[in-house]
Amino acid sequence: MTILEICFWLCVVCIAYTYVLYPLFIALVAALSRHSVHIKGRFAGSVSIVIPAYNEESCIVHRIHEFTRTLVETGLDGEIIVISDGSTDRTAELIEEHANEYVRVLVLPKNVGKAEALTRGVEKARGDVIVFADARQHWAPDALEQLLQNFTDPAVGGASGDLIIESGPGMLSGVGRYWQYEKWIRRNESTHHSSIGVTGAISAVRRELFPKIPSGTVLDDVYWPMHVVLRGYRVVHDEYSLAYDRLPEKISDEFMRKLRTLAGNFQLMTSLPSLLLPWRNPVWFQFISHKVMRLAVPWALLALFIISTQLTQPIYHLALTAQLVFYFLGLIGIVNSGRYPMGLASVAGSFIVLNAAAFLAFWAWVSDFTHWHKVPYHHKTEAARTIHIIIDGEPGFEAISE
Repeated sequence: MTILEICFWLCVVCIAYTYVLYPLFIALVAALSRHSVHIKGRFAGSVSIVIPAYNEESCIVHRIHEFTRTLVETGLDGEIIVISDGSTDRTAELIEEHANEYVRVLVLPKNVGKAEALTRGVEKARGDVIVFADARQHWAPDALEQLLQNFTDPAVGGASGDLIIESGPGMLSGVGRYWQYEKWIRRNESTHHSSIGVTGAISAVRRELFPKIPSGTVLDDVYWPMHVVLRGYRVVHDEYSLAYDRLPEKISDEFMRKLRTLAGNFQLMTSLPSLLLPWRNPVWFQFISHKVMRLAVPWALLALFIISTQLTQPIYHLALTAQLVFYFLGLIGIVNSGRYPMGLASVAGSFIVLNAAAFLAFWAWVSDFTHWHKVPYHHKTEAARTIHIIIDGEPGFEAISE
């Protein structure tokens, strides 16, 4: 074999391992070495539900009512901490207007980003377990109790629920299939040992295990779970604790979301380098295979295409033709944008968008694209005074204002 041929097959192995061989391997390992969560009855501790919100006036009231109703109906010893992260709409006003005996309000005058908002919310929490939720989604009626049951097993330090995403049209249907594939991998990793990250819209952690997340961290839902794993606890995926969401309306929105998320992987490895050390990270193999290899795939795809144009043997001509057909099909899926049902083209289009984002992720990370600045604004209303806002730190307060 020539050097070019060796490089060709190394690229093939890299792509196949990342998207086919590793998922099949972890599924096999999970089937042979199941580590079930040992649930011991109903969760009997206290819980703090932390909801960060930035300009969520359209849905924040619904979330407050949803979780208040859940705490009342389940009889759980709980509180709801709602954080307005420098919102410039009526989010802070609405939170304060609809606060009740279960709700504590944290109003941040300037937008500090989700990572720091979560850290500040946890600092105010009293519960044994911290539950994280977003403002947009809604949960199944039993989702909270299902999620908390995992913490009756002392080996479990963190848990993730299962996010059900409404299928979208055209290429977005391919995104929905990819999410199902991603959850399948997470479930198998969880069964074997621990998930690599959680779903930020429905997750929970023991309060004493939650680390202070560095300001500007993009992947808060991977940063704190990996801290938990490094401390010797499991982070599990609970497929029976359900939350519901929908895909973005535009392909460009999904692309930008993936770009920021994948760039966050580079940020994560620099802020938490122990993840790359096999003697420190008990899920090192899963982390490299699941997270790091996906960042290498777009480079392998590019190299594979270039090398295929340089080799003359029939098998490499066939490989080049297959790539051209696949990319052409993917472009049709992207351009189609939901006008016609095109299953295979939608999947190919999703694959192209994902790897285009992964290719640009490195450059986005280098240019600090991951750090988003939002317009700071603090809006305090007359309603804030009617719900007994008491100075931060004093006992018995119903709301926190900063």
